[in-house]
Amino acid sequence: MTVLYHYCSNAAFHSIVENRSIWLSALSLSSDTMEGKLVTDVIAEMAKSDGLDQTNIQKLKESVSLLERIMEGLGFCLSEKGDLLSQWRGYADDASGVSIGFSKKYLEKLSEDSLNPQKSGFTLKKVEYEYESQKKRIQATYDKIKDYIKQGAYKPLRYQTILGFKTDKEIEAENKIIKKAISDLSLTILPLIVELFLLKTKAFQEEQEWRLISPLIKTGDDECCFQSFPDKIIPYRNFSLSNLEENSIIKVILGSKNNTPEYVIDGLLKQNNFENVNVIRSKSSYR
Repeated sequence: MTVLYHYCSNAAFHSIVENRSIWLSALSLSSDTMEGKLVTDVIAEMAKSDGLDQTNIQKLKESVSLLERIMEGLGFCLSEKGDLLSQWRGYADDASGVSIGFSKKYLEKLSEDSLNPQKSGFTLKKVEYEYESQKKRIQATYDKIKDYIKQGAYKPLRYQTILGFKTDKEIEAENKIIKKAISDLSLTILPLIVELFLLKTKAFQEEQEWRLISPLIKTGDDECCFQSFPDKIIPYRNFSLSNLEENSIIKVILGSKNNTPEYVIDGLLKQNNFENVNVIRSKSSYR
């Protein structure tokens, strides 16, 4: 069975277990300043390699980066590795916390169950670190974008001039093509919202990360909750760990600095109806 691990503090673990829920929080407000910004760079590099002129590349960058300004990604981060020193240091109170092992199959079912026309849900996606894999991921969308640019999406609208040699009808017909290309390009770019928070640089490759992602529109009208920290307030969405005929938490690893006895973790889990969870200690000697 495939397991995906979420590193967190004891307080966060306690909250997840007692409330039987997980929080998907704003990723752009995390410690990685490049969150949500790599798609623009990758698409611009693809356009440059493809021979698009600098003017169109700049306009394409502006179109894609507009998504960054209007969209936030709410996420719950997981790793394929459950006992990774860098993760303990960065996300689990310097190894004083825990690594929660979730069933990937359960998260996939929960993702499907969360998709509701009346309420924002989430999807489970793998993060890509290699440039070639990132290109492959957005190639189909880029190919469509390129076609609409060729059709005139970034051309200025035509206007009649004193020395004009075209009729009003001809100008109207040209403008109709340009406007359709602009509209089609905008609709094509929209699905990149999902990719904004799924591309990361190779510096993070060790994490082997997966994410539960829920898009949030930054207008202030999109439904979410808020949590406060000393230096900021962060939006989040809360999702219940529903009973889906599949165990959600199947393993818990205690950090090397976590002084909680295993029987206490067992008791907490069983009192909240998490059965058959394997509780072990980290093999790291980090202190």
